[in-house]
Amino acid sequence: MTPWNTPDLGNITNVLRDLLDQGITQYTAATGLVTSNIKVSCDAPDFRKPGDTNCYLTVYLLHVGRDPFWRNTPVQGSRGQLNSAQPLSLTLSYLLTAWCDKDYVSEQRAMSIALQTFQSYPIVTKTLIDTVLKDGWPSDGEFVISLQADTIEEMSRLWQAFTVPMRLSALIKVSVVFLQALNPPTNPPIPPQSANVAVSLIAPPLPPVTPPNQPPQPQLIGGLRLAVAPPDAATTPDNLAPTFGPPVAVGDGAAVSGQEMGGSVAIAGVGLDLGNASNVYLGAQGGPIWDVTPWRQGVAADWLWLALPNAYADPSNTAPPSATPPPGLYALTVGDGVANGFRSNSAPIAIAPRVDGVTSPPTLQPNNANVYPISGAGFIPAAATSVLFGSHVLAYSVTGPGAGQFTVDPTGTQIAFLPPAALPHGPYPVQVLVNQIAATAGWVVTL
Repeated sequence: MTPWNTPDLGNITNVLRDLLDQGITQYTAATGLVTSNIKVSCDAPDFRKPGDTNCYLTVYLLHVGRDPFWRNTPVQGSRGQLNSAQPLSLTLSYLLTAWCDKDYVSEQRAMSIALQTFQSYPIVTKTLIDTVLKDGWPSDGEFVISLQADTIEEMSRLWQAFTVPMRLSALIKVSVVFLQALNPPTNPPIPPQSANVAVSLIAPPLPPVTPPNQPPQPQLIGGLRLAVAPPDAATTPDNLAPTFGPPVAVGDGAAVSGQEMGGSVAIAGVGLDLGNASNVYLGAQGGPIWDVTPWRQGVAADWLWLALPNAYADPSNTAPPSATPPPGLYALTVGDGVANGFRSNSAPIAIAPRVDGVTSPPTLQPNNANVYPISGAGFIPAAATSVLFGSHVLAYSVTGPGAGQFTVDPTGTQIAFLPPAALPHGPYPVQVLVNQIAATAGWVVTL
């Protein structure tokens, strides 16, 4: 038997009651004898008025004691358990009585049914509890029912404690029942004195102000509970995965599967509503740090909502906060707005390029010039942009694309490419990356 627990000893009593009700039904079906006057009760035995024709079968929890064999549970781990860390092992003693005024046949028949029932189910399993229990207690264990071997002298002394005449009775033992200890109250946490940030996959409540042209649910990033330092020079999206979550893209492009992507970002942290967290900063490794406080749309003690501008900045003239910086890996912090003042730890943020108009299924067709076009934003007309055609890396070209090449227009919103020559027929996924950050949506070309 493995340890389990119940929050209420009444659950065990209800199981015994429902077992007796089931036993009465089965006895009637097997013998055809009258049992309609047998009433099952879990109250203490009391005085019944003369002339009452009912037969009362009572199963009353009389005593609770420690089970001596489960008192010292096996030690788990390298240290002994605290008393509150292990369930309390109990043995329950029930007083089973039967009484019917001037009808010894019904009285002894009720006792016979009760003893037969407990004899038939010496081990009450989880399956049996789920079958017979009317109150629906979700048991996760089992217990044993047995008849106590008490003498008439012991029972006589027991009945002297009651204010009713001695009745036909027996002691029923139920063991082992485990009662789980309550968790001790913890000390109240110290209020935060400074702010720190971290990114999380746990969805926060909706922001108090929904940015215009943004999806109502924030796009979450990351998965690092504690980002204690900004990314170093060797940090790339590959070695951040899988703890680094999906990147965020800006604008109103539609991703596959009907999911909208946008520049609404939720950041988890501590003390984000304090004065020294009034400003938000974004910067690249070894580059400038921009004050992007205007991006903040809502703030709580543990959540910060940002809405990135819908347009990417010109790669040659990056100017947040009026525009979103080009795709890449950045570090976000909060601070007090004072030069060389307080700064929290940083959380890594990946800003992705955007691919627009992806359909479902995402099949991309060539244009009239037999060139495959990709519309979007955040593309950089340089080698910082790369296009993967299946497992093949297309080459960047300044002029028109040849076989296995792609071009990027000066506005950073259009890519044109041609697949490599002599590839086998079949589907090939197309993925766009800028500064090693992949777009959150992509096409498939079938040759």
